[in-house]
Amino acid sequence: MLAIQITKASLLICFFFILWYLLYEQNKLFLTGEQANNTETLTEVHLSSPSTLSSNITLNTINNNDSIENPLNELKELNKRYCGNPTCKFLFVYNFGEQETKANLHFRSFSQLAEKLNRTMILTNVGSSQISVCQNFSFNLYYNVTLLKKEFPNVLYKSEDDFILWLKERDQIKNKLNNINNNEVIPPLSILHSNLRRYDITSETIYRNVKPVVSLSECLSKFGPFMNLTDPNNSRVKYTIMDITKFDLKTEQSRAKFSKLLIDDLSVNEEILLVNSYVLDPLFPVIMPVIPYNDYILNEAQKLKEKLSSSYIGIHWRLEQSRPELLPECAQGLIITLNKIMKEEGIENIYLATDYPLLSSSSQSDTFTKITNYHHDAIRMLNETFKINTWVSLGGLEQLRKNEKYDTEFIGPGIQGILDKLVCVNSNYFIAGPKGCSRILSTFTKAIADERSNRLDSGLLNVIDRWKIPL
Repeated sequence: MLAIQITKASLLICFFFILWYLLYEQNKLFLTGEQANNTETLTEVHLSSPSTLSSNITLNTINNNDSIENPLNELKELNKRYCGNPTCKFLFVYNFGEQETKANLHFRSFSQLAEKLNRTMILTNVGSSQISVCQNFSFNLYYNVTLLKKEFPNVLYKSEDDFILWLKERDQIKNKLNNINNNEVIPPLSILHSNLRRYDITSETIYRNVKPVVSLSECLSKFGPFMNLTDPNNSRVKYTIMDITKFDLKTEQSRAKFSKLLIDDLSVNEEILLVNSYVLDPLFPVIMPVIPYNDYILNEAQKLKEKLSSSYIGIHWRLEQSRPELLPECAQGLIITLNKIMKEEGIENIYLATDYPLLSSSSQSDTFTKITNYHHDAIRMLNETFKINTWVSLGGLEQLRKNEKYDTEFIGPGIQGILDKLVCVNSNYFIAGPKGCSRILSTFTKAIADERSNRLDSGLLNVIDRWKIPL
């Protein structure tokens, strides 16, 4: 009987234990679910609370930046490839305003400016004895770019073709990045267009803002659609002009003062400094050496010298500003002078550099258009008296002349002017025309004389003489 009672008590205890356990587990499950619900609610409140909303947007922006970081890096890498820096700043003088001898001088001045402004300088195209965006040939047709870089080791140079590639790639990255974000993340090109000109009317140099220039060179259109100065969605352009008094460029001291003003005025943030130049004179106190010509032209000059037996009289006769009715007397005076030099110095060969037509009816100068019988008669007199050699008669630049690509280069002024200059520099004796027979203030003639003055110890017989008109 006692055993049965113990068993009943044990069963009752087990029953209550099981009941307690079930109630405990149910309560635990309920508490866990409530905590979970509370956690969800807290999370929802946290995400929508004003204090944390900006943080969430920042996170979203960061995520978006992750998606645009690559294009931004692409732009930086593009600039590093072309300019060596995450940001490109170019100096592009698209027109130098004068023929090769003077343009050569001006290009050196602007190379100095590029160095001072820490800008990459564009090697403007060449052709027809000019450095201009309107020409068809790369800069290295005339010049030795490797030696130029040695003259200006702190200036980074890029060709027009390089510039076009940069414009194109920048435009692609801009479109890609802006389309992803439906926003102007990369703005249009920033450009400062400036006309620099010597303006003799003014008594002091003036730099000022001007209205947009509507008469821009049509040749700039070749950079479209990647650089379009009339499309504000493509380029944001500011326009300025600098009228430079001749007195500011006259002496080394005045140029030192002017160059500081120039640097200050053109120290701007625009990506592209676009310059149309007609300044006539050096811009800086120090005048750098002539840009070295390319090896092909130098070799051609040496070939012509050898064909002349390395002993010859060089003549520069620019007929353009002569008095036509005086030309027969001019020719007679030249003949007398040549006979005298040939007899005294024992020189037999003559080389003539001239703007008179040699290959066609066109002169060797863009501005020499009115050719009269006086001009023809003067050259005929010379040819009937001596064997006159020219770059044409000696077969100069034959390789280029056989290539149709360069046909336009030999109609009027062109690369042959550089060849003439080099041959005259190397001549044993050099003469040029007097007043009335020739242009006296010829930069071409002066460049020859300047170079010869540095070579007198190499056996040259003179620097420059001018023949006289017989009385």
